[in-house]
Amino acid sequence: MTQNQSNHSLRQTTTRWKSIGLVCVLLAWLAPTFATADDSELAAATGQLLQQTHGAKWDDAIATARTIVANEGSSIRSIAALVQLARRLDSSGNQVENAADVHDMAAYAVMRLRESDPNSLSAEQTANLLLSAANGLSRSGRPTDAHRWLGEVSQLGVTSPEWTATCMTVASGLLDDGQLELAQSTYNMVIDSGDSPQLATARLGLAWCTAMSGEDDQAALTAIDQFLKHHSEHADVPSALLMQMSCQFRTGQSKSADLTLERLLTQHPDSSACLQAIVSHCGNHPLEPCDGPLAEHLITHAKKLIASPQFTSTLKPAAIGLLVSAHKNDANAESIYASAIATRDQTGDMTAAILEQLTSNDLDADAQRIAMRWISPVAPNQPNTGQDAEPIITAGVRESACRWAGRTSNWSILAMAAKDEESFFDGNDQTAELRGRNLHVERLFAEALLQTGDAKSSLKWWQRIVDEGGADDFPTLLRLAETASSSGSITEAAQRIAAARAAIAPTSPQSALVNLLAADVEVRQLNFDRGRSLLESVVRLGSADEDARSRAQWMIGETYYMQERFGEAIDAYRLVEGISGEGQWTAAALVQAGKSFEKLGRTREAAVCYSTLVRRFANSQHANGARRRLAALSPDASSESPLRR
Repeated sequence: MTQNQSNHSLRQTTTRWKSIGLVCVLLAWLAPTFATADDSELAAATGQLLQQTHGAKWDDAIATARTIVANEGSSIRSIAALVQLARRLDSSGNQVENAADVHDMAAYAVMRLRESDPNSLSAEQTANLLLSAANGLSRSGRPTDAHRWLGEVSQLGVTSPEWTATCMTVASGLLDDGQLELAQSTYNMVIDSGDSPQLATARLGLAWCTAMSGEDDQAALTAIDQFLKHHSEHADVPSALLMQMSCQFRTGQSKSADLTLERLLTQHPDSSACLQAIVSHCGNHPLEPCDGPLAEHLITHAKKLIASPQFTSTLKPAAIGLLVSAHKNDANAESIYASAIATRDQTGDMTAAILEQLTSNDLDADAQRIAMRWISPVAPNQPNTGQDAEPIITAGVRESACRWAGRTSNWSILAMAAKDEESFFDGNDQTAELRGRNLHVERLFAEALLQTGDAKSSLKWWQRIVDEGGADDFPTLLRLAETASSSGSITEAAQRIAAARAAIAPTSPQSALVNLLAADVEVRQLNFDRGRSLLESVVRLGSADEDARSRAQWMIGETYYMQERFGEAIDAYRLVEGISGEGQWTAAALVQAGKSFEKLGRTREAAVCYSTLVRRFANSQHANGARRRLAALSPDASSESPLRR
């Protein structure tokens, strides 16, 4: 509950004292004393003020009023004239500040007269004059000054219904101004005065001020308890419970706060305070499924909650609702919350957090099911085109879900989504935007198709990403070149490799990757010498990473093997270990060296290669093949690796 909302509630339950005709009443009360002689100067100024007020000469009247107040004396007639001027200024509509000043002057004049002549005004007359000033000051937006005169009335022992109503009005203004301590003081005056129709509102106001100050949460809880104890049927009980929950949480009483939330959920489920309590609870707790009445409420009221801007002002309540729905296997609520997040999570951060939470708790099936909703969003039944069309998912959500699938190697989900998405290729940028399909999503689709063995479909996606999407970053151009080299024509492969090469500096370490691809294309055309030349340049490139250099050296051996130059192939394979050490390319080189020795009829050396591989790289992808080949050879094998000779 915000301060303005609470204050509005307090105002609604406050009976304002309407002081219509107050001046006439005051003048009637004071008439018998007008015969008392004023000081001649004060009397003249008072007469002048009455004339100026009657003639609506406001500037002159205000100047005269200041003269009267500056006079050391005071009289009932001058006070009445000041009150009359203040009321006329109030009714003029454009003299708010001046009216407030004159109300204040009148109150000062009253107190000065009472000090100099205690018998001139009764307590009741004094109280009504001060209440008139307090009301005028409150109407003019000066509740702090009004509070001062209310205190004076309280000191007189006058606590009439009019005084109580004015106190509530002033307290409301103090709340608006953030004067919490003064507001507390005002509410306490009403509470201390005893039974009153405004007592419930005063107790609630005191609790609210104390809670808002944040200085003494225990005192706030005590004030709230008093309200709940004495006014359990009051319409503002839900708001009080919300305040109570907030104070309990701030003071570390989390169990008590949870019990208060349960009370709201069971006794006031449709209240605005209950909705605020749910949002607050979700915001203060970790992103994980809850249980009990809150979980039941989130599932039962999913549609209603999502329709509330207050509930969806942050994503966390909907995210917790989604986790609860998945945990309880409620497909309908899960769909509602997933759809809400799909259209609201602009960055995708909450999407990533939800999927990570499910994965980290071994709820892979739930994570996959929810991710599929976002990776392959279902379009609404009604047409979703035109300028007023609304997105069915944000790019942030779809990208996060796709990235999660890639990180967890759920490539098949992405590959299926890529196939489905092809039906939405209409050349319209708006379609892609409405479906949250950006270049990052398309890259992941292309990669998924490649990972699942559909290189031709992957190539089409990479072509689309570069040629239509305008992607010109090196990693994308390189991936397109790789895919074109394996599944496209020689001509296209050469073009894509050239584009990738143009995206980097000639001396860049990444040129090694381009040369590896270029060499592969040359070898496919049986241009072995040109291919080896490119590979040797990679091996010599000291800035290239170890994997690229090891692979290049291994490929040199492969070119000799393809030419059946097995001795030279063995020499090339031997050089791999010097670069790769215990890396994967050393294992691959041992396999190929063994095959080369077999081709030369040197089975003993071949067996040594295979046994060395099995011993050093038992978990390698090449180990099982080496074991099979080793079993087919003569068992008398040396333990010395021929790659080290």
